[in-house]
Amino acid sequence: MTVARVVSRLTPAPLINLYVGIIMTFSSPIGLGPLLNPGTSLLIVIVIMVVMPIVPILVEASRGRTDLDVSSRQSRPRFFAFSLLCYAVAFAFFGYASCLILQALSAAYFTVTLGVLVASFWTKVSVHGAGVGGPGTALLIIYGWPATPVMLLWLLVIWSRTKLQQHSLAQATVGVLLGILITLPTYALVYQV
Repeated sequence: MTVARVVSRLTPAPLINLYVGIIMTFSSPIGLGPLLNPGTSLLIVIVIMVVMPIVPILVEASRGRTDLDVSSRQSRPRFFAFSLLCYAVAFAFFGYASCLILQALSAAYFTVTLGVLVASFWTKVSVHGAGVGGPGTALLIIYGWPATPVMLLWLLVIWSRTKLQQHSLAQATVGVLLGILITLPTYALVYQV
C-alpha cells in the first residue's frame, strides 16, 4: 500500500470527525456543559456524526452502486443531504445539552457539507480536503498554535488525493480552502465563549 493510499484511508471526513471529537471531548477548554461527560459526548459524536452519515454510502457500496469514495460527482448530493440531516440533529442535541464545543463542531460540519454540496454541482470538490480543512480550522480556533500541525495534514491530503488521481490539484486545494473559509465564519457565529 502506498503512502498516498494510507493518508487517504486515514483522513476521510468521518474519521477526521472522530479524531477531532476525541480531542474536543477529552480536552475541552470550556467543558462539555452540565449534562455530558467525555464518554457520553464521544458516544454521541460517534453515532450521529461519524457512523450515521456514512451508513447510506456503505449500503450503496455493498450493493455495488457506488464506491466508498463516492467518486461519481452526480451521486454525491443525496449522500450529502443525509449527512446534513445528521449534523443538524447533532447541532440540536448538543445545543440542548449546552455543549458549545461540540455544537460548534456540528455547525461547522453542517455548513462545510452544505458548501461542498453546492460546489459539487460544478466540480468534484475533495470531501477529504474539506473534511480536514474545516475541523483543522476548528482546532486552530480553539487550541491555537499547538494545533498548527493540522496545516501539514492539509498538504498531505491535497497531495494524496492528487497522487491517487481522485481529484485534480485544484479540486483537492479547493476542498481544503472551502473547509477553512466556511468554518471561520461558522465559528465566529456559533462559538461564542
